[in-house]
Amino acid sequence: MSLEEVQTIVALGAGSITKRVFPDGRIERCDNVKDVALYIERIDEMIERKRELLEELV
Repeated sequence: MSLEEVQTIVALGAGSITKRVFPDGRIERCDNVKDVALYIERIDEMIERKRELLEELV
């Protein structure tokens, strides 16, 4: 098993994927749009989605 399979990863930028690994082994992902212009246009949405996924970690 590699580190990326057991480690929560926070990724920023167009086309990136944040991954949260829960204590029970469940994994949830939150991807960003790939188009840079769309990413900039929707940055608040991207931030909120990551905040919701990671809120219990902070």
